[in-house]
Amino acid sequence: MPYEKDGYPVELANKVGHIKLIQDPMIQRMVEAFEDARPPTAGTYPPPTGRVRLDVECPLDQVITVDGGHQAVPNVVRPERQVGFVQVAVQMVKIETIDYLQQNPMADPREVQRLLGQYTHHILAALPMVGVHIPGLSVRQSLREAIHRFVMHYELYPALQFLVYRLWEEKLADPPSMDCLSCGMRFDLRRGLLLFSCPACKHEHRLSDYLGLCDQDSEDRSTAETVSNLRAVLEVLALFSLIIRFRDRDSIMSRTLFLLDGPLILRAQLSRLVEPIRALIEQQRKSTKPLYLVGVEKTGVFRYFADSYSPFLSEPGDFFLPEVRFQVEQVNGRSFSAETYRNRVNYGAKIIVRLGSHHVLALNVPTGNFSLSPRSEDLIGFEASLRCLSKLLSYRYENALIPLILANTAASISNQPSGSILTQFVERILHAER
Repeated sequence: MPYEKDGYPVELANKVGHIKLIQDPMIQRMVEAFEDARPPTAGTYPPPTGRVRLDVECPLDQVITVDGGHQAVPNVVRPERQVGFVQVAVQMVKIETIDYLQQNPMADPREVQRLLGQYTHHILAALPMVGVHIPGLSVRQSLREAIHRFVMHYELYPALQFLVYRLWEEKLADPPSMDCLSCGMRFDLRRGLLLFSCPACKHEHRLSDYLGLCDQDSEDRSTAETVSNLRAVLEVLALFSLIIRFRDRDSIMSRTLFLLDGPLILRAQLSRLVEPIRALIEQQRKSTKPLYLVGVEKTGVFRYFADSYSPFLSEPGDFFLPEVRFQVEQVNGRSFSAETYRNRVNYGAKIIVRLGSHHVLALNVPTGNFSLSPRSEDLIGFEASLRCLSKLLSYRYENALIPLILANTAASISNQPSGSILTQFVERILHAER
């Protein structure tokens, strides 16, 4: 780590220290492979898995998109003090609205804003980070209090409660458990409770503590990862709040695509929600109730692999569904053993699909129970979801989708906080059904 501060010279690295390193023959071969920019040839990768006809009539006529952003902002005068800001946008767009705007490119901007903004709502949160805390509380205590208040204010506790306790099941065989944030003793959570105490030390907990967002933080310092994880869980809770509300309403679920900007994944301590999410999706499948859910990877290793694989997908509708072994070994460059491999973070299978002549997307589609070798028929709502997405292509950015652009714009300018956000959103959607 070099010395670097305004007003002082910058400590520079040794510019000739690499000469002996690159003289090694093995390293030279490695560098040659690294610098090889030739496109992949036939036989380099497995062939495409199949093709979906995109010209078939699609029942989906509305898209609910969830997107978010976060930022750590330091105090200009006191840079050791930082506050993390999170903003999540939930937006519904009807396909008929997109069709109208495409047919009327010179529409009044006020009318466009009205059409696109009438089903948009925001979730805003701010977290104390380095050197900032609520008076009288430590940083960790301040984080817990802030997270609880935001989850409660935006009415996300019912979704969290539904997932953690698997309330769609009559009896829970394996109750959720967590470590006490005071004494560290592990204890089971009594089903349905939002507030509970440690059996040993009687320390009070809230269900938001189960998310583990503060587990890696000391009493005096938090990390930027906490802000990122809060954004991820707020996105997922906002998304599944709607899925849970509408799961028994076929009139809505049968024509709605739920779209997440990002992969269907929860990392670190948040992964404790993945198994309940998988179980809920599997229950939805077994009950033959419709569910159309897609996550879109716009960056990352799998997205980069999709770019290299795109020449093998020649026609719109062509797709490649890799096995987990291929993803781990060929895409991520790690060793794989079917006997020891455990995936506790993904609740969707990864797939690459061509939706247009210039659009190749890296998608996540849920399968319910996790599978090392998913098949196309395991992907829930797969074909209808692709047909819907093929109507929403945008050339504003590479491989862009119109709902993601709109939701990203809404998330980046979130300035309309309101209580009862999801209740209002649900009521508007239900009102539109009448």
